[in-house]
Amino acid sequence: MSTPLPTSAPFAPSTRILAGSLMGALVVIGVALSVVLPAPGSVPVAVLAVQVLAGVAAHLLLEAVGYRTPALSTALTDDDAAAQARTRWQALMIMRFAIAEFVAIASVAAAFVLPDGSILTYLGGAVVSLALMVVHVWPGARPVGKVADALEAGGKRSGLREAFGGSAPGPVQRL
Repeated sequence: MSTPLPTSAPFAPSTRILAGSLMGALVVIGVALSVVLPAPGSVPVAVLAVQVLAGVAAHLLLEAVGYRTPALSTALTDDDAAAQARTRWQALMIMRFAIAEFVAIASVAAAFVLPDGSILTYLGGAVVSLALMVVHVWPGARPVGKVADALEAGGKRSGLREAFGGSAPGPVQRL
């Protein structure tokens, strides 16, 4: 008797698990660093200012390139369009994660290099990165809508909003 092949996990829950895992990695890194880095002292205001400015720069970069993708071809079948939309969503999500994580990774280096570096140096960057991930990586209505808008710019429905439990936008009303 043959055993049935496992089916793939539903797209939206598996994507949320991936995003949550990526975001949770910042906490795991923090726990590991707390063992290695010196006891918390005070974090210089200049370090925090640089972390926030790096976060603003990362946000602007994410807005500029994090949601760009070619429109789906109108020649695609609905199933092929949905499959392409999901593949592009995941690729863009990972790219946005990498950009958002930059502040935390740079803060790891700063915590070891700066003379007064401590776990608090990392935590400042981790908080900035986590905020960027909540806005740009977590598959909420805003990021899903922005990617879906880019995919559907040519007139072909992507089904991306519906895959995450949203509704397709209605027809544009002209006044």
